Amino acid sequence: MARPDAPEGFRPVPDNLPALQRPPALRPAEEARERYWNLLAIVAIVAVALAGLGAWSYGRVDESLRELRATGLAAFLDSEAKVLALWYEEKKRAAERWSADPEVASRAASLAAKGVEDAPATCRSPDAAKFLALLRPSLALEETQALNLISPDGRILASLHPADCDRRLASADFAARVAPVFQGRPVFVRPFAETERLGMAKPGAEVLVWSLAPVRNAEGRIVAAIAFGRRAAEGFGALLAVGGSRSSREAYAMDPAGLLLTRSRYLGDLRLAGLVGEGGSGILAVPVRDPGADLVAGQSPAIAAPDRPLTRLAREALDARAAGGAREGTILDPYRNYRGADVIGAFRWLPDKDMAIVAEIEATEAYAPLHYLEIAFGILLGILAAAVLAAVASAAWAMRLKQREARRLGQYTLERELGEGGISRVYLARHSHLKRPTAVKVLKAALATDEMITRFEREVQLCSRLSHPNTIEIYDYGRTRDGTFFYAMEYLEGIDLEALVAADGPLPASRVVHLLRQACGSLQEAHQRGLVHRDIKPQNLMVCRRGGQHDVLKVLDFGLVKELANEHTRDITQYARVLGTPLYMAPERIRNPADADVRSDIYALGAVAWFVLAGRRLFEAAGDLDLVHQVLHEAPRAPSAGGAKDVPPLLDALVLRCIAKERGERPASIAEVAAVLEAVARERPWGDEQARAWWDSRAAALGIGAAGPAGSAPDA
Repeated sequence: MARPDAPEGFRPVPDNLPALQRPPALRPAEEARERYWNLLAIVAIVAVALAGLGAWSYGRVDESLRELRATGLAAFLDSEAKVLALWYEEKKRAAERWSADPEVASRAASLAAKGVEDAPATCRSPDAAKFLALLRPSLALEETQALNLISPDGRILASLHPADCDRRLASADFAARVAPVFQGRPVFVRPFAETERLGMAKPGAEVLVWSLAPVRNAEGRIVAAIAFGRRAAEGFGALLAVGGSRSSREAYAMDPAGLLLTRSRYLGDLRLAGLVGEGGSGILAVPVRDPGADLVAGQSPAIAAPDRPLTRLAREALDARAAGGAREGTILDPYRNYRGADVIGAFRWLPDKDMAIVAEIEATEAYAPLHYLEIAFGILLGILAAAVLAAVASAAWAMRLKQREARRLGQYTLERELGEGGISRVYLARHSHLKRPTAVKVLKAALATDEMITRFEREVQLCSRLSHPNTIEIYDYGRTRDGTFFYAMEYLEGIDLEALVAADGPLPASRVVHLLRQACGSLQEAHQRGLVHRDIKPQNLMVCRRGGQHDVLKVLDFGLVKELANEHTRDITQYARVLGTPLYMAPERIRNPADADVRSDIYALGAVAWFVLAGRRLFEAAGDLDLVHQVLHEAPRAPSAGGAKDVPPLLDALVLRCIAKERGERPASIAEVAAVLEAVARERPWGDEQARAWWDSRAAALGIGAAGPAGSAPDA
């Protein structure tokens, strides 16, 4: 099939023309495709805008929620810290009141003086019993389980428990914490295990918190300290427990070893998980470490107890203590806490008590508004997706209908585009009843004025009179309901001379004569009917296989045909500066595009013969102006002088006559040309066997056959 190059002087139709300015044959389909893709673009823009709005809203809500949670956790820690401070300040004040009682202070000072001389005897002396008797009535009121009188060197001078008498404080940590009391300040000591404090096994020993106050003698010198011990699980340990709330929020205290110092709100669950024994409080028994699973949800720990890492918050809190930096911090990204729940939290170190208080809340509760926002946007996106699917499905259905409608031109269904020229497109089509492949030429909408359509229709009518076997056959023509003009012609499977020479180089003279004789037959019928082709060129001469014969030549594209008998009929030359291809135009046509007769076609056929014999163009030029100058003024050479090999002299002379500058020097008719070619053919025959051999060896390689070049040239 001829290449769809636009003719000289025509302005190519841009590919990006709006659908309404495109060729009518596919305009409905292209409009449908445009609407379809426009719809998808709108949907994409809406989706992106919604996603952007959602992301922005989510980010703002997340940021605001984090600020609120940070503020809430800080306020929660403030309130819990105040509760603790009030409690242990009250206990210190109670200890101070007893140490300031004159009788209690006098007996305590007496015991301290005797203890210097004989501490064991002092602890079990009647004076010690009388000292304890003074305080015993208030012990139940103060919820006190232990009472010690401790000397400055850490020896117990009096105790409610005889086994503790005359023992020294074994824990250096505990001793360091009570040391300020001998400097005159009341002291509160966080939960301590009795076995650690005294360094001995005590069956049934509990974890106690201590409040201590200094005892002064008559001279005002500090000689001892009164220490009150209370069960951590019942007093101090229950201060931070949150009960009766639907919130997952909890607070607890933690020591530098990463152990709970207060009772967990989830004590029952910890017992079920085996972290706390039956009846145990969990104080100084539950490590603030990540078990790797949600224990409250009934999951089994994923990591053995000795290998469990500190929770993220515990690690940050202990690192802050070790570094001596910030005393508080907040973690707003979810992490697993000591029971394996995903939480956010905050901590605050109390340096004077050397413990941290921690506030945590489950992440799902903390960020529930975000979850609701996700659900809302999920629903919106779902609705949008459903709407998109419905719109796309509807658009696709409409597009299929439009395409089906667009693919039909009268009784012909378009299958694919074969080529495009300056004023038309050619499509492969099939007749709805005959089912035979057909080439359908459609006038471009950009040029489809009433005058152009009328002249295009006239030319089709003129060409439809031609019936020579070497002329492309026109089957039908008409207009669609929207005014699209088209005509149908035979569909050819072959290769044009331009492509053939590009693939195989110069053709043998015998084959050239064989093909030119067929072209002469087609042109002779046209000339006899008063029609001039005006666009003979290699692209418009196609070599085919037809009806079992090989190397059948078809003359294509009579779109520029001129009717010689009708001098008053204007053609479409007003739409172009030069109509046709300058390289194959006779000089008189370049001077006056309307000046054309049969000798113009003879010139073009001679230029084609020169090209296929020599394998190159008659004139070589860098631009159209130079080319036109050569056509008008440069003397032509014979093919043999231009590089053609083994050209019979008779053929060489014929071609040179055909391309003469002056039309009077050319053969007078195409019949004269055909006669010379017939004489040459007798000397250089080209038979069907030679043609068949070429087609068998080269057709597949050139893509001729299944889906190779085929059809009719658009109008190039």
